[in-house]
Amino acid sequence: MSNATAEETQAGARQWRARQRALWFLWKTPIIVWNDLRLGKWGQRWPRKPATLNLLINDICNSKCQMCHIWQQKRDHEITADELQRVLSDPLFSELTYIGISGGEPTLRKDLPEIVRVIAQKQPRLRGAGIITNAIRAEDVIARVEASAEICARAGLAFNIMVSLDGVGEIHDRIRGRAGNFESALKVIRHFQNRKDIPLLFGCTITKDNVWHVEELLDFALAEGLYGRFRIAEFIQRLYNADQTKYIRNFSPLEAYHLGLFFQKLEYTFEPHPIYQQTYRNIRQMLMQEAPRRIACPYQTHAAVLDSRGQLLYCSPKSRVLGNTLDNSAKNIYLSNISERKRIMAEDCNSCIHDYHTLPNTRALIDEAKYYYWQAANRVKPALIWARRPMPGAGAGRRRTNPKHALIVGWYGTETAGDKAILGEILHQLHQRDFTRITLASIYPYLSQWTLQELDEHTVEIISTYSRALLKRAREADETIMGGGPFMDIHGLGFVLRAFDAAKRAGRRTRVAGCGIGPLHAAQNIAAVKHILQLADVIELRDDKSVEWAVAQTGRSDISNSGDPAVAFVQRWRKTRPHTIQRAATLNCYLRDWSVEYQGDLSDAAFRSRKAQFQEEIASWIAALCRQNGLRPRLLAMHHFVVGGDDREFNHRLASNYLADLDPILENHPYSVQQILTSMQEGAFCLTMRFHATLFAATLGAPYIAIDYTDGGKITRFMQERDEINRLITLSDVVNGHWRTRFSLNLSW
Repeated sequence: MSNATAEETQAGARQWRARQRALWFLWKTPIIVWNDLRLGKWGQRWPRKPATLNLLINDICNSKCQMCHIWQQKRDHEITADELQRVLSDPLFSELTYIGISGGEPTLRKDLPEIVRVIAQKQPRLRGAGIITNAIRAEDVIARVEASAEICARAGLAFNIMVSLDGVGEIHDRIRGRAGNFESALKVIRHFQNRKDIPLLFGCTITKDNVWHVEELLDFALAEGLYGRFRIAEFIQRLYNADQTKYIRNFSPLEAYHLGLFFQKLEYTFEPHPIYQQTYRNIRQMLMQEAPRRIACPYQTHAAVLDSRGQLLYCSPKSRVLGNTLDNSAKNIYLSNISERKRIMAEDCNSCIHDYHTLPNTRALIDEAKYYYWQAANRVKPALIWARRPMPGAGAGRRRTNPKHALIVGWYGTETAGDKAILGEILHQLHQRDFTRITLASIYPYLSQWTLQELDEHTVEIISTYSRALLKRAREADETIMGGGPFMDIHGLGFVLRAFDAAKRAGRRTRVAGCGIGPLHAAQNIAAVKHILQLADVIELRDDKSVEWAVAQTGRSDISNSGDPAVAFVQRWRKTRPHTIQRAATLNCYLRDWSVEYQGDLSDAAFRSRKAQFQEEIASWIAALCRQNGLRPRLLAMHHFVVGGDDREFNHRLASNYLADLDPILENHPYSVQQILTSMQEGAFCLTMRFHATLFAATLGAPYIAIDYTDGGKITRFMQERDEINRLITLSDVVNGHWRTRFSLNLSW
């Protein structure tokens, strides 16, 4: 699938994955509950035998990785094939279903096929084996892995290979400490891509040094048709890396936030399996929310580690050596040291971010069920059913004369820089009105938590939109506010309606603050918006056309055009800035993908063609402007989250496919709204596309041209009301190359 096609179907893919995950959880519920009993307290009281074995066949390596010091080790005893056969015949290993082979670098062993031959004899329960390699000595790796795979195939066992890949080009070589490693890894990858009988995946370990390059690796993987896993480097005893604090889990708050966004993207768009999605979700929670580990680990109950010296461990990161299986019974060693496993679970598991995977626990199942219940209950159709019930009498609720508690609802948790400005202004107004308690309902609370930090708002309570707390707070709060953003054709209209309905039934005040209306086409969504407006005590909309629509639908005469709240936020911020700004020689571009919701009546093929034309034409325009005016393109993102479209993806594609010869500045860091505003003041000229990018530039008085990707929608209305239509060009005009005649290339505005 091409990049363009993948982006067009991203929203649909997320919905499909969510449905698949819900069905998977439903199907697995009995197994999950049984596993919790069998592997939880029962598993510690009556330990079960390992089903998975991590087999470390050597303790030397030809890499010099930042996150590992195995390469400093000298060759020591390496368990032989005969010794391994004797160890694996111990009753402890009678229930093994999978053996993972690693090291060190396992392909350094010339007798690797003989080791695999011993493994393949572990029948009938064993179902598969796999190997992880750094792929430095490509020819040796290919030969030894193919020989091992052939042995497994003859035994009827599945076999897979994972190739370490921590970045593209020089980034990977730097992380691995070996020049040319990326090319050798690519050689191995491409060889096994052609071997359809041997499943291939890559493994990326994220350190301080490649944190800002993981998006590039993901783009590379998608372009190459590769599947793989991403993990955070962890302190692991068998890697001798306790002193590598410079690289391991040493992320700044911004880096942790960036990685959290990245793992959310992996969960939603890259990883198809619910178990690994769960792992990515846990990593994101640990990074962004500093939460303890919430998922189980197979090494707590049914996995073990056997090293190259024959020593047995419960897990690689934190377990001490339990004993040597070459000298004593593996079963006796394993069962007589359960207190060590309990110690690890009590002291270390909660903080371990390593990507060990297993089935979710019952707690996760319950949390998932609650989320899906409230998501379904707050969709538009059930919300309309609830809202159409008769309202209680006048005495059902009583308003306070001195309101102190406000609830803000809206599209928060997916906020763009514009949404952040809206929220900042609404909070400012509430502070001016002496509200002492403010609650924000968020679709993704961890994202809104970061937004509040950027806005220096540390006392706002955040609740999940899809939870019981939404209706509870709506009944409690003195005022429920729909804060900014458009009323448009999305399912989220349901939770706004539920909140307004709950507030009114409790006798509380409701307000629509600076929202737009449209695009709205679905009859059900139109009914929901109409009902929300009827429930609102105060309606303040952001443009005349929205006011006109609302008046026509409700017959109310008290609806006003208050403008977009973001305007007041920008004006307040501007007063804090110096009067004289030094402008850099950059063309600052605030662009976005032209996504599938704007396809309209175009066929899929026509839409893809038009989208490709737009990218080519906008790139040609940027290049012409930069060459004519001696500027360097600077690509900035107004939005960084997978839900709603991460603008950095479009910027990456534009820079790499069209603008590389202009040495573009590609801003990968998630910018705060204040940083976006600063960049607009500092650039020589701005090219804007998202609505609030245009609003920001216009309010700041920055030189700009706006592209209306809705071809006559909210951006055009905004420009008309400001009487700046001469600065506007539609996406259709860009596609047709009319920028060549509409605007001079000489930016002397």
